[in-house]
Amino acid sequence: MDIFIDFSFLTSLVGGNFLLLFRQLFIYLFFLFFIYWIIKIIWQSRVSYAKDIFLAEQQYILLSINVPRDNEQGPEAVERFFANLAAIKVNPTWFEKNIQGVSQLDISLEIISKNGQIEYLIYAPVHYRDMIEASIYAIYPGVEISESEDYTLGSPEEFPDKEDDLWGADLGLYNKNPLPIRTYPDFEHGLSKELKDPMTGLLEILGKLLPGEQTWIQFIIRPAGSALKKEGSSLIKSISGEKSDSSDNLFDKTLKIPVKISQIIGDLFLDIFGFFNPSGEVDKKEKKPVSPENHKIIEAIQKKISKIAFETRIRVIYLAKKEIFSKDRGVIGILGAFNAINTLDLNGIEIEKKVFDSLKRPQKTESSKESILKAYKKRSLYWQIKPKGMGRILTNLAKFLAIKIGGNKKKNILNIEELATLYHFPVITGRVPLIKKTGSKRGEPPFALPIK
Repeated sequence: MDIFIDFSFLTSLVGGNFLLLFRQLFIYLFFLFFIYWIIKIIWQSRVSYAKDIFLAEQQYILLSINVPRDNEQGPEAVERFFANLAAIKVNPTWFEKNIQGVSQLDISLEIISKNGQIEYLIYAPVHYRDMIEASIYAIYPGVEISESEDYTLGSPEEFPDKEDDLWGADLGLYNKNPLPIRTYPDFEHGLSKELKDPMTGLLEILGKLLPGEQTWIQFIIRPAGSALKKEGSSLIKSISGEKSDSSDNLFDKTLKIPVKISQIIGDLFLDIFGFFNPSGEVDKKEKKPVSPENHKIIEAIQKKISKIAFETRIRVIYLAKKEIFSKDRGVIGILGAFNAINTLDLNGIEIEKKVFDSLKRPQKTESSKESILKAYKKRSLYWQIKPKGMGRILTNLAKFLAIKIGGNKKKNILNIEELATLYHFPVITGRVPLIKKTGSKRGEPPFALPIK
């Protein structure tokens, strides 16, 4: 039986003129696309506006952390503190995210040195204060926590500045997120368990800054959820020789459907016509054994992804008077101190993005200094050089048209053990001068102390 499809009703609509038919279809499709784009622009503008309002309503506080002089709590105590911070993870509903603008808030852990005086600080939303203080007091009963004025307020707003100069950079992992850096257990003595603090070198450099020099280091964190575990599981399969398509997007998976169908049909034909080995068993490729080096890497990945993780942005600012500004003292030494936790076979920290430095383009150099300093003050995860001229016009146009430019930004994920290695309070075994500490240990009041 023959089947025919009658398209005469289409030709009758345009009097047999197919060119006119295609033209009308194009106009209709363009009109639908135009309506869709207008709705998309309005919707994304509404969502962005709601998010901006939500973020503008947030109030932040800067807490100064002064540990006792006889502190014996090492990084493992701070690791428990980071585990408590995982509670700030928010999972907004569709209404909360798109209508109310609810979004994830960040916390900034900071180490600063002004004129060689080192101080530990935490910058966080006001409503996180009770949780942060309770978590720290539970680990360090003798610690003093006080509200502090933002030390960044007195810094220059524009560059070039008459008195000060600046260098800054964002640091990130130079390998994939599931691969760990060296952590504090790697620096403990096998028998005595005495910690050789890898960050002592950093504190020594910060303590030797001259009057008129400042170095600011911030670790901006937000909970990573299950992102690290998914990425780590995929990497383990790749190293062990197993197939993993978890990174494929919907388009890639759609393209693979015909290939899978053809494989099924091919296997069916092999079974029907008997194209198999005499033993009746289907040939399978033997799985190659995992090498000792890869086995070590897999164990390291499994250890990292088993712990709570945070998306982390490390930013360094060196600000000094022009007459004493020295990258050798304020920059190279600090970057070198981070090498203590780097490994060649796993992971480490390196410069990911820094201020532009070129004598041929001074305007771009100074603009990059303004941009990174502004990002530091706002405790923003990302920053970019503010475009000018035609670049600024195109950027604003793309934003208005809801066009995403710049691609996906790289995310660096550290687990709580790695964070505790990088950011922890100095212990009594470390000989680091000029760290702000409490002068004495706080004690409980006498039992029979009269109230009136």
